[in-house]
Amino acid sequence: MADMEEVVVEANCRPEETRATHSFRSSSNHHAQVIPITTSPPPTREEDGADWGCGELNPQDAWLPITESRNGNTISATFHLISSGIGIQALLLPLAFATLGWAWGIICLSLAFTWQLYTAWLLVHLHESESGIRYSRYLHLAVTAFGLKLGKLLTIFPVMYQSGGTCVQLIIIGGGIMELFFKNVCDVKSLTGTECFLVFMCMAIVVAQFPNLNSIAWVSFIGAITAVGYCTLFWALSIGKGRPSDISYNPPVMDSNMDRFGGIMNSIGIIFIAFRGHNVMLEIQGTLPSSSKHPSHKQMWRGVTISYALIAMCLLPLAIAGFWAYGNKMPFSYGKILSSVSKFHGHKTSTFVLGLICIIVVINCLSTFQIYSMVVFDNLEFKYTSRKSKPCARWLRMVFRFLFGGVAFFVAVAFPFLPSLAPLLGGMTLPLAYAYPCFMWIAIKKPRPRSGKWCINMGLGCLGLVLSVVLVVAAIWNLSDKELKDMAAAMEEGFGEANWSTDRVHSLSRRSESAQVIPITTSNPTSEEDGADYIASSATDWGGGELNRQDAWLPLTESRNGNTISATFHLLCSGIGIQALLLPVALATLGWAWGIICLSLAFSWQLYTIWLLVHLHESDSRTRYSRYLDLAMIAFGQKLGKFSSLVPVMYLSVGTCVQLIIIGGGTLKLFITTVCKDGATCDAKSLTTVECFLVFMIMAVVVAQFPNLSSLAWVSLIGSITAIAYCTMIWALSIGKGRSSDISYDPPEMESNMDRFGGILNSLGIIVLAFRGHNVILEIQGTLPISPKHPTHKPMWRGVAISYLLIAMCLFPLAIAGFWAYGNKVPSSNGGLLIAISKFHGHDTPRSVLGLMFILVIINCLSTFQIYGMVIFDKLESNYTSKKKKPCARWLRMAFRVFFGGMTFFAAVAVPFLGSLAPLIGGLTLPLAYAYPCFMWIAIKKPKPKGVMWCANMGLGCLGLVLSALLVVAAAWNLASKGLHANFFKP
Repeated sequence: MADMEEVVVEANCRPEETRATHSFRSSSNHHAQVIPITTSPPPTREEDGADWGCGELNPQDAWLPITESRNGNTISATFHLISSGIGIQALLLPLAFATLGWAWGIICLSLAFTWQLYTAWLLVHLHESESGIRYSRYLHLAVTAFGLKLGKLLTIFPVMYQSGGTCVQLIIIGGGIMELFFKNVCDVKSLTGTECFLVFMCMAIVVAQFPNLNSIAWVSFIGAITAVGYCTLFWALSIGKGRPSDISYNPPVMDSNMDRFGGIMNSIGIIFIAFRGHNVMLEIQGTLPSSSKHPSHKQMWRGVTISYALIAMCLLPLAIAGFWAYGNKMPFSYGKILSSVSKFHGHKTSTFVLGLICIIVVINCLSTFQIYSMVVFDNLEFKYTSRKSKPCARWLRMVFRFLFGGVAFFVAVAFPFLPSLAPLLGGMTLPLAYAYPCFMWIAIKKPRPRSGKWCINMGLGCLGLVLSVVLVVAAIWNLSDKELKDMAAAMEEGFGEANWSTDRVHSLSRRSESAQVIPITTSNPTSEEDGADYIASSATDWGGGELNRQDAWLPLTESRNGNTISATFHLLCSGIGIQALLLPVALATLGWAWGIICLSLAFSWQLYTIWLLVHLHESDSRTRYSRYLDLAMIAFGQKLGKFSSLVPVMYLSVGTCVQLIIIGGGTLKLFITTVCKDGATCDAKSLTTVECFLVFMIMAVVVAQFPNLSSLAWVSLIGSITAIAYCTMIWALSIGKGRSSDISYDPPEMESNMDRFGGILNSLGIIVLAFRGHNVILEIQGTLPISPKHPTHKPMWRGVAISYLLIAMCLFPLAIAGFWAYGNKVPSSNGGLLIAISKFHGHDTPRSVLGLMFILVIINCLSTFQIYGMVIFDKLESNYTSKKKKPCARWLRMAFRVFFGGMTFFAAVAVPFLGSLAPLIGGLTLPLAYAYPCFMWIAIKKPKPKGVMWCANMGLGCLGLVLSALLVVAAAWNLASKGLHANFFKP
C-alpha cells in the first residue's frame, strides 16, 4: 500500500491569482476535467496539513485510476453505488431481528438507513468546496477537515480496511460460494477451499485490468443486477417455501444480563454495518464531470437517491422475510439466509435454482471487488507517479494489480475467519460512515454554533463515536465468550489458523529520532520545519558533547553514565531468551554435524553484524545514533529506512514484551501446579492462566518504574544471573538424569520432500532466531559516555565480547545436551527443554529444584521485559515531549508504563499462541539482525566497490534477505500442513 503520509490531491496551486479552465490529457487519452476557479497561494503544511492546491488538476491526477477519467454520469454512479452498497453482510439482517424482535428491528433498520443516507448527503455536498476544490478521496477530505495528523490518524485504518479488507472478504465469500457450487451443484469435490480462493482471485485480477474507475461502469452494472437479483431470490425463496412449523420469534435465552446486552449491541452492529460504501462515495463522485454551472453534487445525489431506493427495496424485504421464514433458527454462520435456504429448503429446491444463486453471488463479489480494489490500485500508482513524475506503464499497472491480488489471496487463506471478525472491525470503522461526515461538515462549512445544523451534526457525530465504542466492546465480549471457540476449531483445518495482530504503528515523529553529536556548534532546532532535514544536517545543528534538550528527557538517552560492566549486563539479559530452549528441536532435524555447524555459523554471523552496529553508532562527523531507526534512516533514507525497520523494531519490542508475559505467566502457572500441586500442599488457591498473566504483568510494571535504561543496570544484573543459572540448570539436569533407552537421533519422518524441506528451513529459523537483541544494541551503547578521545565503540565491544562468550557457553551446551538427552522427543512447543524436563523427569526431580528453575525463568522474564519495554516507553515519551516541549512529569511517566503494561496484558490474553507464530514473524524481522547492518555499513562507510568489505557485506546482506524469505515460506508451509491451535482469549 502507498505511504499514507502522502495523499493524492487534486490541486496544483499557483502563487499568482488566475481564473481559467484547464484540462490535462493523460497518456490514456482521458481528460481530467476541472472547475474554473480563482486560485490563491497555497496554505502551509502546518496550517492545512498539505500543499493541497486550489482546484486545478495537477498532471498526476490525470494519471491515477480514480481521477483519470471524469466522463461518468448519474447512471454510471448509480451502478457503482448499488454494486458497492449491497453486500453479503445484508444476509445477516434476520439474525439481528431474532434478538431485537419485529418492532425494534424495523425501527433500528429504518433509523440506520436514514442516518447513513444523511451522511451520504453530507459527503456528496462536501465533495466540492466553495473555492472549487474537488475532494475525490475520503482521506483528502478528512485531512482538510481535521488537519494532517488527526485526519490521517482517524481515517487511514478505516479506509484501508474497508478497501483492502473488503477485497479479502470478497475472496473468502466468493471462493467459499464457488466451492459450494462445485460440490453441491456440479458434484465436483476435487477442488479444495484454497483452490477455489485462487480461482476466484485469478478471475478478479483478470477483470481488474480495466484502467480506471469510470471504465468499470459496465462491470458495476452487472454487479448491481446480480446484487438485486440474489437479494430478491433469497427473500422470495424464503417466503415461497413457507416456514417450518417449529419456528419461534422469541429472543434467544441468554445466560446473563451481560450476554443479553452484548447480543443486543451485536444485533445493532449487524444493522448499521449492513450499509456500506461510504469510503468510496467521494471516489465515485470524482468520476463525474463538474463545472461552476453544473456541479457534480446534483448528478451524484440523483444517483444516490435511485441507488439507495433500490438498496432499501433489497435489504428491508431480506430482513423481514428472512426473520418471518426462519425466526431464531438462523444458522450461526456468515451466510445466514444462504445457509438457511440450504438447511431448510435444500432438499426441495431445484439444483438449478441453487446453482443460479451461487453463480449470481460469485459474479456480484467479482464486480464489487473491482470498486474497492480501485482505491488500493490508486494508492499504489500514486506512490510510483510521485517518485517518477510520469504515468505508470501498462505493464507496471498490471504488475501492481497482480501484486495486490496475490497479497489479498494470501491474507484470505491465512485468515479465512475474517468475516467472523466483521462486528469487531466494523465497529472500529463505523465512524467513517456515521460520525466523521458530520464533524467534517462542521469543520468545513462552519455552521453557526448551536444552530440547527450544528446541533444535528454534532449530536449525530458524537452518537456515532459512542456507538462505535459500544459495538467494539460488545464484539470483543461476544468473541471471547462464544464465537472464538468455533473460529479456532475451524482454523485447525488449514493455514487459516494463523492470526497475528499487525498493530498499526503511528508514524515516527522526526523529533523523536534525534541524535547526540559531539562537536559543539549551533542551537537546537525549534520547529518542525527546522527539524525536517535534521537527518542530513544533525552534525551541525545540534549541540556537541552535551545532550540536546529532548534527548536529555527520554529514557534511552536521559543518562549516559554506563560502562562496560553495565553494558555487559544489558546484553546478557536481552540476549538470552526462552527461545534458546528450542535449539535441540533444530538439531533433531539437522542432525549432530549440520546442527552444530549451522549454530556456529549463525553465532559468528550475528556477532559480526553486532560489530558493524557498534562501529556505526558514531559517524565520522561524531553523530551518535542511539536508536536503530535513526541509523536505518541515515543509511537508507527517511522513507525506506522507516519502511524497512519500523515494523520489525516495534514487533521486537512490543512483541517480545507480550511473549514475556505469556512465558512468565505460563511458568508461574507451572510453578504453582508443580510445587503446590494445585493448592493441595499450599494454602494458596490455584490461579487461572489469565490471573497468572495479570500477576506477572503487575510485577513487570512495578519494576518498570526505573526512570531510564542506564538505571536498570542492577535489574539487568539479576536478569543475567538468572538467565545463566536456568540455562545451566536445564542442561545439567538433562545430562544428570541420563537419557531414556528409546531415545533416537534420527530425523523425524516426513511425508513429502516439501515437508522435509520445510522442516530443515524451520530448524534453521530456530537457530538464527535463538540470537536476539540486535534491536537494542544501539540503545544500550547509547547509555555509555563519549568524548573525542574516548569513543564508545571500545567499551561497548568489550561488553559484547564478554557477554557473547557467556551466551555461547549457555546456548551451545543447551543445544548439545538437550539433543543428547531427549533426541527427537524434544517437544516443539514454546518452552522446549523446560517442557521436556517436566515431562520426562518431573516424577524423579525434587519439587524444590523444579520450583527454583521456574522462579529463575520468571525473574529473568521480568528483567528482560524492562529492556525491551524501555524502547516503547522512550517512543511514548518522545511523542509527548515533541508536542509539549517539556519533559514528562513523573505521574505521566508512570501512566505511560501502566498503559503499556495493560495493552501487552490484553494482547497476551487475546493471542496466547503468539509464540507459535515466532518462526513466521521472526522470519519477517530476521533482516534486522542479519542483513540490514551489512547494507548500512556499505551505505554509510562506503567501502571500495568490489573490495573485501564491500563483497562480504553485500553477500551477507543478500543472503540474509534470501534466508528471511525462505524462513517465511517455510513457516507458512508448516502452518498450512500442521495447523495451529489459535486459542483466542483462552490462554
